[in-house]
Amino acid sequence: MRRAVLTIRATKTLHDLVPAVLSVPAYQRVWRSSLLYYHAYHFEIITAGWVVLVKTGSSVSVGLVGFCRTIPMFVFGLILGAAADRFRRTDVLLAVQMLGLSAAVTLALLFTTGAVHIWQIYAITGLLGCAWATDFSTRRALISELHERDRVVNALSLESMSMQGNKILATLLSGIFLAVGGATLCYWWLTAVYGLNLIAILRLRRYLGAIQERQSPHGVRLAQLVKGGWSVAIQTPVVLGVLLITVVMNLLVFPYQQMLPVIARDLLHVGPKQLGVLAGADGIGAIIVGAVLTRRAKASRHGVLFLAGAFSVGLFVIVLAMSRVFALSWGTQITLGLCSGAFGAMQPVLILNNVEVHMRARAMGMLAMAIGVGPFGILVTGILSSVIGPAWTITGMSLLALVLMAAILTRSRTLLTA
Repeated sequence: MRRAVLTIRATKTLHDLVPAVLSVPAYQRVWRSSLLYYHAYHFEIITAGWVVLVKTGSSVSVGLVGFCRTIPMFVFGLILGAAADRFRRTDVLLAVQMLGLSAAVTLALLFTTGAVHIWQIYAITGLLGCAWATDFSTRRALISELHERDRVVNALSLESMSMQGNKILATLLSGIFLAVGGATLCYWWLTAVYGLNLIAILRLRRYLGAIQERQSPHGVRLAQLVKGGWSVAIQTPVVLGVLLITVVMNLLVFPYQQMLPVIARDLLHVGPKQLGVLAGADGIGAIIVGAVLTRRAKASRHGVLFLAGAFSVGLFVIVLAMSRVFALSWGTQITLGLCSGAFGAMQPVLILNNVEVHMRARAMGMLAMAIGVGPFGILVTGILSSVIGPAWTITGMSLLALVLMAAILTRSRTLLTA
C-alpha cells in the first residue's frame, strides 16, 4: 500500500515538472525541432568565430563574420515574415532546415579537403543568417497559433529556456570539438544535427497537415503584406516601444556576444575550452528565468520584466568588459543570462499580444528587423576594439545604450503597464 502511494506521489511530481504547454501534441513536435535547431545555431556561432579568429588574428574579422550572420534579419526580416504569413508555416521551416543542412555539408567538405577560404565562411554564414531570420518569424508565429492567448507567454518562455539551455551544451561542445578535432569535426557534427532536424520537421509537417494547418493568404501580394506589417509596427505604441529598445540593445549592447572569442583570448587569456564554458554560462541564468515564466499560471507585468531585463543587461555587460578574472566573468555571464532571459522572453510576447493573429508573422518580421541592426553594432565594436581595445569599446557602447533607452522610456510609458 505504501509503495503504491509513493508511486502515485512520484508520478504526480513528474507530471508537475512537465510544463502545461507540452500537453499540446503539436507543440511537443515543434519543441523537439526547436531543441535541435537552437543547438545548431549556437554551435555554429562559436565555431565560426573561433575559426576566423585563429585564421586571421583580427577582431575585425570576427566582427565581420557576425555581421554576415545577422545582417539578413535587418535586410530581409519583414519580407521573410510576410512570406511566412503567405505560405504554410511547416513548408517554410522545411526550407530553412534544407538550407542549413546544405550550408553545413558544404563547410564540412571544404574543411575536410583543406580548400576553405575566409570569404567562403562569410558567404555561407550569410546564408545561415537568412535561414535564422526566416525561422525566427515562422516558428514563433506557429507557436502562438498552437496555444490559447493566456498560454502564449508560457510557450514562448519555454522556447526561450530551450534556446538558452541548448546554448550551454552547444557552446561547451563547440569548444571541446574545436580543441579535439578542429573545424572539420565541428562542421560534420553540425551536418548531423541539421539532418536530424530535417527529419523532425518532416514529421511535424505530416502531423499538422493531418489536423489542417491554418490557411495562408495566397491571394494577397507580398508587397501588401509587407506594408501591413510596417503600418502595425508604427501605429501600435507598445510594439513601437519594444522595437526601438530592441534596436538599441542589438546595436550597442549585444554585439559583445560576438566579441567573446576576443574577450576570452585577449582579456582573460584562456583557450577554446574555457571560451565554450564562458559563452554558455549565460544560458544557466536564462534557463532559470525561463523555468519560472514557463510555470507561472498567468504571467503579468510583461513590460516591466522587459525593461528590467534590458537595463540590467546594459549594466552587467560593463562588468564583464572590465573583468580580468575568469571566475568573475563566468558569474557575470550567468547574471546576464537572467537579465537577457527576461528581456528576450517578453520581447515576442509584448508584440504578439498587441497584434491580430493574421499579422503575427509579419510582426515577428519587424522584430527580426530590429534585431537585425546588430551587424552594424558588431562591425563598429570590432573596429573600435582594434583601436581602443574591447573593454573600453563595450563599456562605452553600453553606457550610450542605457542613456538612449531611458530617453525612449520617457516617450513610451505604455510599456510600464503592458
